[in-house]
Amino acid sequence: MDFWNDGEYVNGCIAGGRSYLHINANGDIEPCAFIHYSDSNIKEKTLLEAFKSPLFMQFKENQPFNNNHLRPCPLLDNYGKLAEMVDKSGAKSTDMQHNEDVHDLCEKCKDAASSWEATANVLWAKSHGSI
Repeated sequence: MDFWNDGEYVNGCIAGGRSYLHINANGDIEPCAFIHYSDSNIKEKTLLEAFKSPLFMQFKENQPFNNNHLRPCPLLDNYGKLAEMVDKSGAKSTDMQHNEDVHDLCEKCKDAASSWEATANVLWAKSHGSI
């Protein structure tokens, strides 16, 4: 599965339990292999319970993250969206080497997300009309 450049064909992001999730070596149930935040652990909850957890419900309520599916990711393509969902859910960093504040992580992606938004909007308009 191609995590990048597939949003157009799957109507946005597949993560957060929509079609995909990730369980790390510690058992933390993460919305994506690239997003290391969780509010559930497989040793303490069933998958069904995790799907109903605040973090996964935030993903469900917010997907798609915009109407341009060339920008599906809540971290790389939609500045601040991941931080908003983590804050609302109370999820914690699960990075095993370096716990990272979600706002710091999102800030690192801000310029790339902004640059890609302009390009993606032009591309989307050419192939799909208005956003």
